Amino acid sequence: MPLKADLHLHTRERDRFITYDARDLIDRAARSGFHVLSITNHDAVTFSADLEGYARERGILLIPGVEMTIEGKHVLLYNADVTPERLRTFADLRRLRRPEWLVVAPHPFFPASYALRSRLLEEIDLFEAIELSHFYTRRIDFNRPAIRLATETGLPLVGTSDSHVIRQLGTTFSLIESEPTVASVLQAIRKGQIRVESRPLALRECAAIAGAMAVADCRGGFRSLVGRVPRPAIRRGGPS
Repeated sequence: MPLKADLHLHTRERDRFITYDARDLIDRAARSGFHVLSITNHDAVTFSADLEGYARERGILLIPGVEMTIEGKHVLLYNADVTPERLRTFADLRRLRRPEWLVVAPHPFFPASYALRSRLLEEIDLFEAIELSHFYTRRIDFNRPAIRLATETGLPLVGTSDSHVIRQLGTTFSLIESEPTVASVLQAIRKGQIRVESRPLALRECAAIAGAMAVADCRGGFRSLVGRVPRPAIRRGGPS
């Protein structure tokens, strides 16, 4: 039986505007029939033996992952054994990467400064798979050039939800023909033993997801601002 997987997920351990933490996400994914997850917070690894065990108890293989910002561009790394601080340039990635890692290009052609776009073509030898993002409609689909590039290069496509709000989970995912171990799953992806399950979102779904993220982000920013406002000094005793 193929393993239902989502390998691009975010939680409030890194982004405070997100309403759920890693355990909440694992619980929700288990109820939705997922077998493999990777929490890929921005420039921070959200993985521990305790969290791995929590996922295992719920029938989920948790793969260490991170969405790194490398020279201003997002790159998904899995099973990396170096700290994020050591990976700031593509030269760093080229020098430090190991065969046990998996390197994936997330939302590579989306109209955003952090998308790889032409840099992916320049550094294509570093990448072992290309993401197909959930965020598209029948008319607006920035995945199309990613699909073309995957076809031209023979790189597999990995379907993910890039969840920042819970309603994104399950919109796009992957089915992987593999044993439920980290090494087996990553090797299966390299070999193309993976199938993307996805559908275009209705325009109202895209708007709802974008709106929910914007509202959550504003709330998170407000909480952060309030937390930085110094409390007024409290005088003890009578007036001087």
